[in-house]
Amino acid sequence: MTNFLFVFFYGIFFFFLLGMMLVFVLYPCFLACRLLIACSSVKSSILISKSKPLPRVSIITVSHKAAELLDEKIKNIQQLDYPHHLLEFVFFSDGSSENTCDIQARLRNIQVKQLFSKTHRGKAYGLNRAVEQSTGEILVFSDIDAIINKGAVILLVSHFQDTTIGGVCGHRAIAKEKSSLQSAQSRYLAFDNLIKSMEGRTGSLTSNEGKLYAIRRSLFQPIDPAATDDLYNCLSVVKAKYRFVFEPEAYMYIRSPSRSLGHEIQRRRRIVARSLHGIAKHKEVLNPVKFGWYSPGLFINKILRRCLPVFLMGIFLSTLFLSLRSEVMLVILILQLVFYGTALLYPLTAKRSPKLVSLITYFILGNYGTFLGIIDFLTGKRITKWIPIKSDE
Repeated sequence: MTNFLFVFFYGIFFFFLLGMMLVFVLYPCFLACRLLIACSSVKSSILISKSKPLPRVSIITVSHKAAELLDEKIKNIQQLDYPHHLLEFVFFSDGSSENTCDIQARLRNIQVKQLFSKTHRGKAYGLNRAVEQSTGEILVFSDIDAIINKGAVILLVSHFQDTTIGGVCGHRAIAKEKSSLQSAQSRYLAFDNLIKSMEGRTGSLTSNEGKLYAIRRSLFQPIDPAATDDLYNCLSVVKAKYRFVFEPEAYMYIRSPSRSLGHEIQRRRRIVARSLHGIAKHKEVLNPVKFGWYSPGLFINKILRRCLPVFLMGIFLSTLFLSLRSEVMLVILILQLVFYGTALLYPLTAKRSPKLVSLITYFILGNYGTFLGIIDFLTGKRITKWIPIKSDE
């Protein structure tokens, strides 16, 4: 019986270890191999054809209690390098006071539509209303705290000259790093952008960037209030048999996504619960018979990746039992204890923590928030609105 238990726990250890390797090693390697095999990349040319007129574009922003960022957003839109007579800015104020500002008077030659709700209805409600009132052939979604570079819109729009492309997302970067934890977030984004780049060049993204992305108006589907709008729109595009790609030169500069340790946990919890809900609403795209390699990619990058806290707990518990007989497993157990113990020291040394310590802390916090998000999803909790934290602390 004892031997059976050891074999059983060895099986658990290697099963969860394989799950982690699929996310961090095997899937990136698979994408890299696809790039090497397909020397002629399927990434569309971003050269603007002078024979084709530029489409009308609606930039859509929903804001809740972020009035201090509106002035900067207006200035950002004014300086965009895209014909202003073809631009439309649709701004939805969700239960806050930004609608009192006359945006049209400050945006020259750009049509403005200001919408508002007296009560807080949630981002999805605001986006759906804004799309209904917009007139653009291309819809560009941009958060109020995302400052985009001058050529970002024309870079995004240029991809739609390829009739197989239905959506494009931009490149997120943190504008200012004020702490080692924010530095860790930058490294996380670097890995995420690498995956996006490889996915976009070999097919479609499994993870959209919500701070700046564009889709064809004809492909927009009303967003479920309990889902993340970026992934929901991405899956809607893919389900319609169009590609969703990545434009690395369309930068959006943002403040640190996580303002504090507690904020990172709650943010990740909300995102995970809502993204899993969105996937459940688009479960057809998990069928590899209909969607080919995209389906296992989505499963690995958006579902298995969410299972990392379960993998970590499984590895820890299995090594705890196996260390009773195996010296190798005892060493692995000690390394795990050091790994988790390092994160416990972060609050005491936050201002002068080495980057490795902050990276470990960010990883553990994110996985704790992810685990809570999984529980929320499995118990049927629906998060349709929240109070965003946009200012730096």
